[in-house]
Amino acid sequence: MENQVQKQEVKRSKSKAKSVAKCASVRIYTTAKKRASELLNEANDKQFGRSVKLPELFELALSLVTADHIRQLQDRSATHEDRKEHLRQIYSKKFGSISKDEFTGFMMTAEFQKFISEHASSSESCYPVVSSVA
Repeated sequence: MENQVQKQEVKRSKSKAKSVAKCASVRIYTTAKKRASELLNEANDKQFGRSVKLPELFELALSLVTADHIRQLQDRSATHEDRKEHLRQIYSKKFGSISKDEFTGFMMTAEFQKFISEHASSSESCYPVVSSVA
């Protein structure tokens, strides 16, 4: 009797170990869901082979993301305040320390336009270039 109880406990522990989820829920916009469904229907419009699953489509799409794409996403997420702070830091490196309030005042002068034209390439992005995407 005791031996049977031990066997049942071993079976329960093994079944619990197997129940580790391979999938996870992710919230996406309805427009992205609609586009993914359209692509999936297009991928499965064939005569032979098994059907393509949504995780396969996502894995392929994610593998195609480049460092430039990451930088674009970072730039899109930057607020006006982030961009202003980035410009203030560039100004501070070149001309010395300046407070946020003083920099706001500087932004209202003609010298600021000259500063912007000289530093246009360095002010394009607030983020460093990503060398590789893991």
